[in-house]
Amino acid sequence: MDQFIIGELASINARRCPDKLATVFGDKKTTWLDFDRSTNMLANMLLGSSFKRGDRLAILSKNSADYLEWYFGCAKAGIIAVPINYRLAEQEMVNLLSHADPKGIILGQDYIEAGGRIREKVKLPYFMADESGGKDWLFDYSKEKQIHGKGQPNIEVNENDIFCIMYTSGTTGLPKGAMSTHRNYVFNCLSVIHAQGITPQDINLIAPPLYHAGALFHSLSYMMLGCTQVVLKQFESKETLSAIQEHRITSCLMIPTMLNFLLNDPDINKSDMSTLKKIFYGGGPMPIALLEKAMALLNDVEFTQGYGLTETLEATFLLPEDHVISENPKVRQRLRSAGRETLLYEVRIVDLDNNEVPINKSGEIWLNGPSVIKGFWGDREQSSNSIRKGWFKTGDIGTLDEGRYLYILDREKDMIISGGENIYTKEVEDALHTHPAVLEAAVIGVPDPEWGENVKAVVVLKNGTNATQEELISFCKERLARYKRPKSIEFVYELPKNPSGKILKRELRERFKK
Repeated sequence: MDQFIIGELASINARRCPDKLATVFGDKKTTWLDFDRSTNMLANMLLGSSFKRGDRLAILSKNSADYLEWYFGCAKAGIIAVPINYRLAEQEMVNLLSHADPKGIILGQDYIEAGGRIREKVKLPYFMADESGGKDWLFDYSKEKQIHGKGQPNIEVNENDIFCIMYTSGTTGLPKGAMSTHRNYVFNCLSVIHAQGITPQDINLIAPPLYHAGALFHSLSYMMLGCTQVVLKQFESKETLSAIQEHRITSCLMIPTMLNFLLNDPDINKSDMSTLKKIFYGGGPMPIALLEKAMALLNDVEFTQGYGLTETLEATFLLPEDHVISENPKVRQRLRSAGRETLLYEVRIVDLDNNEVPINKSGEIWLNGPSVIKGFWGDREQSSNSIRKGWFKTGDIGTLDEGRYLYILDREKDMIISGGENIYTKEVEDALHTHPAVLEAAVIGVPDPEWGENVKAVVVLKNGTNATQEELISFCKERLARYKRPKSIEFVYELPKNPSGKILKRELRERFKK
């Protein structure tokens, strides 16, 4: 392996452990030898159907074992995978497809009908599924690929070729197509392997959606060592607990909202989770109260946090040895951090003039490392605005301490300025999460004629609990300076989120802007 190519990982494992399970999805179990052959056939089919290296193939599906095969088939053919968020409105899907301009799209069975409607608005040469269902416009790729060879496709793929275009979640604006190379992902996998101490004996659970960068890089990290991937169609707390017990899961990726639901599921105390040894978390702020609850309840599990973006993958890790419940304020403070730079990555905190600021001073977080994207698809202006001499400007506000632990204070657009004071919403949210009745909390700034903005909290209560606005505001008095405390609290049944679990604060700001 003289270059870092994603597709070659399957071929290596087919030689090294051919009879070992590569994927498990429901009743479907696939060995590494069969996985390698199937992805070769898919790659050969695509290249035999007028796809060329550098063409795009969109994917619209819920999780399945086939989803991983689609990624690898594209990778082996030099074709760029474009996963589509299946929770988008159809018009939003049409907009992304029009922007990415793929040659075709693979549809999961749940999205055949949507594909038919999309087809009327986006004229693509190929609409594919694993069976046509009698629809003459639908290309039956599973049948077609059987007539193509199981050998490696006859095409050269370079490590700097684009592996996938991931559309960003759009928590602060319209999605952008982040172009990641094979090399970007392989280097990120090596960092995750090092941080988590992955071994070939691990069994990894995939619960987050595979169109998301987090689920993809975490899965690839385990696949690099030939680990078995147990795939769930989508996250449900009860199904996750059942899968951990049935398949003897040792590792999984959890975003904070998933972990919160899991810990609050009444079946958790009845489930055998003794095999679970590693939880990787990230993808949004982790309230320290939730983290400490998870560490206390799952005391045999090693926790690792990763911080990064779709455009950078993981740049810092808070390692298992940093996850310590302690009365020592300095040790406990580390749990609020995103850890330190990973292999070959560098973090810089800069001011508005792009000058690096001193230790413990806040500024915008810039990241530089081998997993920073090439740029944004079809958007040179955004690429040049976001990437400067290899440094990616995240738009996140943070600080570095003396040990180079990174603290994420806020998104640039989420910070509240009230009476000239900067208020970092995560600090207020952390305070609210310590209240026993609070399940979730999101803090936003709303217009104020006197102060410019004031602090508003939007709260979801745990089932069977009660709390009033006055009670929660009073609760915050003991924990926050006067100017940081919420001036008003809105109770809702659920918070708006994107499919990766990030709270969409722009929707909340729009809802409560008056």
